[in-house]
Amino acid sequence: MLDPLKLRVLRSVVETGSIRASAEALGYTPSAVSQHLTSLRRETGLDLVERSGRGIVVTAHGRLLAERAGPALDALAALDRTVADLRAGRTGSLRLGYATSIASTWIPELARDVRRRFPDLDLELVLRSCSIDDLIEDDIDVAVGETSPSPAVAEWLAQEFLEEGYVAIVGRDHPLAGRESVQLVDLAEEDWATDDPPGSPWFARIVSACRAAGFTPCVQINPQDFSTVLGFVATGDHVTVQPSLIAQDLRTDLVAVPIRSPALRRRLSVQVRRSLRGHPAARYVVARLHEMAEERARKIDGVSHLNPPPAPPKETASGTEARPLPAAL
Repeated sequence: MLDPLKLRVLRSVVETGSIRASAEALGYTPSAVSQHLTSLRRETGLDLVERSGRGIVVTAHGRLLAERAGPALDALAALDRTVADLRAGRTGSLRLGYATSIASTWIPELARDVRRRFPDLDLELVLRSCSIDDLIEDDIDVAVGETSPSPAVAEWLAQEFLEEGYVAIVGRDHPLAGRESVQLVDLAEEDWATDDPPGSPWFARIVSACRAAGFTPCVQINPQDFSTVLGFVATGDHVTVQPSLIAQDLRTDLVAVPIRSPALRRRLSVQVRRSLRGHPAARYVVARLHEMAEERARKIDGVSHLNPPPAPPKETASGTEARPLPAAL
């Protein structure tokens, strides 16, 4: 196979008409250009240039070879640009999986920012429970949800970025709507509505806390979508227990009341395939999630930002101080 570098030199000589001009265009010395042409002549067995006075003349063979090499060289240059773009996260694809519980409160903002930062990136959003099986079966690259991969899954890197409490959501005219906080036991006699599958690990966490408080929740309404749950709760005949972040932008006919006892908590984590650890877009997703977690921790009671990244280095009299080692992701 002919050396693309030598073919590029030949094409430059054809375009400029001289070894010296080609050397200037390529950033080489005239001697290096001459050596490449001599080596290409040996590889092809063809006379590509001829001496003419103090200059050179490209032969018919040389011109034809440079012309035919043009499309291949352009394709290789495009391939080099693609590699550089992929390394910079400007092209390619990223498959982002996310759990239902953060679908409306995190993902729209995150997706918008990723697409603005990497406009040529094919960002695919996949709604999943983000369990280990889902991550593997759906070939997801980055996942955001409650479930962290087992340490035995060496393919994944995981990091928790936020912890939050739970709230009881009730209708505005419900007797509990005026409380500053409630205990789970205050909901023992209520009819519940939830979009979580009864056997899911998410609802099992709530049920376990209720049983510890001495009762089992009476689930009367179990639709698949959260908006239907809120519709039933708004009538005042049902209540629902949800993570506090979900209650950020409630309808005006609903009220979120923090649950203080027991201290029911959940953690959100981001998981990245180890092979994508250095992918700029994947790293941006992780960094952006931490920024969003920090913002929500400042504004929402009971929300904590976990594993914040190192602070930027500070300027000192002797220069910039060393940055601490980054977190796992």
